Amino acid sequence: MTGEVLWSQHYASPEGVSEAVMALVVDDNDDVICAGRAAVGSAQNEVMTMKLDGTDGDILWMETFGGTADQDDLAWDMVIGSDNQPILAGIVVNSDDVAEFFVQKIRPSDGSVVWEERGPEAQTNTASRGTWLELMDDGDAVICQRVFGSNGYDVFMERFDGATGNSVWATTYDGETHGGDDPRAMKCDADGNLLVAGVQDVLWNYNFMALKVDGNTGEPMWVANYDGPPGWYDVGTAVTESSEGSVVVSGFSDGSGTAWDWATVAFDPADGTQQWVMRHDGAAGQSDEPYQVLAGPAGEIIVTGYGYGEGTNQDLITLCYQTSELSAAGQTPLAAAIDRVWPNPFNPRVNFQFNLPTDAHTRLAVFDLRGRHVATLVDRNLDAGRHTASWDGRGPDGRSAAAGVYLAIMESGDQRESRKIILAK
Repeated sequence: MTGEVLWSQHYASPEGVSEAVMALVVDDNDDVICAGRAAVGSAQNEVMTMKLDGTDGDILWMETFGGTADQDDLAWDMVIGSDNQPILAGIVVNSDDVAEFFVQKIRPSDGSVVWEERGPEAQTNTASRGTWLELMDDGDAVICQRVFGSNGYDVFMERFDGATGNSVWATTYDGETHGGDDPRAMKCDADGNLLVAGVQDVLWNYNFMALKVDGNTGEPMWVANYDGPPGWYDVGTAVTESSEGSVVVSGFSDGSGTAWDWATVAFDPADGTQQWVMRHDGAAGQSDEPYQVLAGPAGEIIVTGYGYGEGTNQDLITLCYQTSELSAAGQTPLAAAIDRVWPNPFNPRVNFQFNLPTDAHTRLAVFDLRGRHVATLVDRNLDAGRHTASWDGRGPDGRSAAAGVYLAIMESGDQRESRKIILAK
């Protein structure tokens, strides 16, 4: 294995606009079958499926279809089971801007349809993903679809018989407060139940939504929320099952003066009780967002996405947490957090207020943007609870530091948080 490119395929429609692959699978001949969208004459974007030869990348066949209106249609997701027949799902738009979701099973030999089912009330939006598909152990397929309800978004889920396309069950989840219940990810767990992550409007407070649904009946088993430190906007964007069986949701969450931070939260698989929370703020203290969370065999939770660096805009970030350390002895550790920094910008003194969930050795220090140490404000064992500290703007030599941007970094136990501070002159 050398990592060299074996083949590359480029496809452009005669219209030359908007082609995109949203999902792909590999069949038992090692050929690649992909699904997404392609421009087709006056019909604009239509759902596209395409098969590429796994040896040289040649296009073996391509099929397109769409709704009755000449608007944007596309496939969002695709799975393939032991019968070697791919199943894809997405949305098509009909007249009067009425969108419906589709689930379609195709033959790998030529892309012809084995069966297709459609459902109403999909969101007419091809810029924001609203469809997810999971394959069950027996070959059935389950769709999770963002739909419009009477009070905003709801979560619609339906299980289809893998052989016939007949509906096994269908359910719509509308939360107790009947606000927006907006799915953003779905995964099947080891027991054949469905885990859904997203955002839930709880009386005008938008929280992480973790929803567990019985895979056999479609009945919701439990729903849980996570509300970040300032109680503002928190969106779960990815979900997985840890090696211990916990439901782990990762997403972006408003921090206290740090814009969006990464938040990764574990819930008890039996009842949704929160087990632990880990938060991460990028170096620049700006909006950061995770896109995927995966579970390793030895208790690792791996999160990847982007974060803003100082002067480098969006950077790629991957974090790895060891869950055995987070949930030892049945404890429920929350994240250490810098709750408040004031005034900021400052001159000559800046104050910090921070909160510790457990007793821990804590270090709060100031660094310049080149990573050079400027001052240590705290470096000792502290009890759980709220604490304060301040910096007088002086370096280790007692002289006033230069005006500019600095990073205040707090490390408490195995947790770390940073805040950007500005010394004005």
